[in-house]
Amino acid sequence: MSDTVLIEDQESVRKLTLNRPEKLNAMNAELVAALTAAVQAAGGDDHIAVLVLSGAGRAFSAGADISKSERPEKPTGRQLMARSRHTTILYRTLLESTKPIVAAVHGYVLGGGCNMAMCSDLVVAADNAVFGYPELKVGLAATAVTPPLVHQIGRKAAFELLTLCENINAERALALGMINRITPVDGLIDEAMRLANQLSKFDHDAIWTTKRTIQRAAAMTPLEAMEMASDASLVMNIYKQ
Repeated sequence: MSDTVLIEDQESVRKLTLNRPEKLNAMNAELVAALTAAVQAAGGDDHIAVLVLSGAGRAFSAGADISKSERPEKPTGRQLMARSRHTTILYRTLLESTKPIVAAVHGYVLGGGCNMAMCSDLVVAADNAVFGYPELKVGLAATAVTPPLVHQIGRKAAFELLTLCENINAERALALGMINRITPVDGLIDEAMRLANQLSKFDHDAIWTTKRTIQRAAAMTPLEAMEMASDASLVMNIYKQ
């Protein structure tokens, strides 16, 4: 496993730490691949109930690494497609994880870094967290980061964040529904681990089924969601007998 993502198990909670502090945990190809692999591996580990995602150093993640050392002078179409596909796979892996993901964010939470938080199930933010989407500022379209944000906070609020490129603080993020709670920066990991440990003590199959029901209900009408939830409840009751 790459050292760009550190892995630490505490009983049934697995902590994944983005580990490029000198680059504010900017997302290069190595980090994206390592985090994708780590989340997928946790999904297949029956001992692990919950994941905690955090960043080393002064920031959670400043987003995509757009430094020249990470980008060819004139990328080919294939290179552009591969880069986009790998990042999209990471986001899908986070969204589809069978294990709840608690993101502990601080400092810069920008672009793809903000999207990783939006793809998590719970987000605990330090009081120094700064959220934003700078893609348009650097000549990039906000594409892969858009769907989770739109589903999370709605079209108009998402349009404002994605097109005006104005950073917001943790209080504004909480008001928009992007995060769950705010804590002092020195207590961030403790609070995230507290929530993760609380979740881990529940029946793991019940946690997974609840998460899956929430995910599916978000894409359905209320009546469709009620039917789906009823079917899920029936399956769980049969399984537990």
